[in-house]
Amino acid sequence: MLTVLGGGGWLPAHGRHTATALIRRSDTAILIDAGTGVARLVERPELLAGVTRLDILLTHFHLDHIAGLAYLPSVGLCEQTTIWGPGQLLYDTSTQALLDRVSHQPFHPVPLEQQDLEVKDIPAGELELDGVRVAHRRQDRHSAPTLGLRFGDELAWITDTAHDPGSVAFADGCGLLAHEAWFTAGAPRNAEIHSSAAQAAGLAAAAQVERLLLIHLPPFEASLDPVIAEAEQGFGAVAAAVDGLAMEELQA
Repeated sequence: MLTVLGGGGWLPAHGRHTATALIRRSDTAILIDAGTGVARLVERPELLAGVTRLDILLTHFHLDHIAGLAYLPSVGLCEQTTIWGPGQLLYDTSTQALLDRVSHQPFHPVPLEQQDLEVKDIPAGELELDGVRVAHRRQDRHSAPTLGLRFGDELAWITDTAHDPGSVAFADGCGLLAHEAWFTAGAPRNAEIHSSAAQAAGLAAAAQVERLLLIHLPPFEASLDPVIAEAEQGFGAVAAAVDGLAMEELQA
């Protein structure tokens, strides 16, 4: 089951935390990014009840995607917790070294190495997590490179990138495409580093996915109706990643 913990981008507003989703499979779980949505795990401890292994996959290191790592001591970690980051892949610097910069005083009182977890770099090839094949693709159309993630044929996760035709092949045939929708085509915002709802819908149609989930939603207005309406013009099965949304049919 996929549960959206934070469907927004940049800053939490209008009930939308930033950049966090949880995939639960029996007694294991995968957290996609660790934005402020990690706080939802404090509000809803049942989401991790019985989980013995938690893998946290980071698409990149912007604060709206890693701020929640500071909340981990309040969550209560699993027996085995691993943070996987793209430091070496994207920036030729280990994930451990990059996270060390923000996990010590004067920024945070509980360094990662004092917590019962591991920090690892996402390998160059596919990563297998408890039987789930996780592929990745470098995305250079952002202010800093990011990773797209694909979980078997069930889910492709594409965030923090301007429109990238190369994402079509990466997401091809997936059951669910989660793609950022930062603005509408009629009101562009940061178009050189982010995607519109229309572009997300066009990519979903070209990749022949079954469903489209709009993520990294804009925090500037309470209503998401314009973003959703624009996506629906280009693709039939669209949902917005509002916090708390659960997609029970996802079996990644």
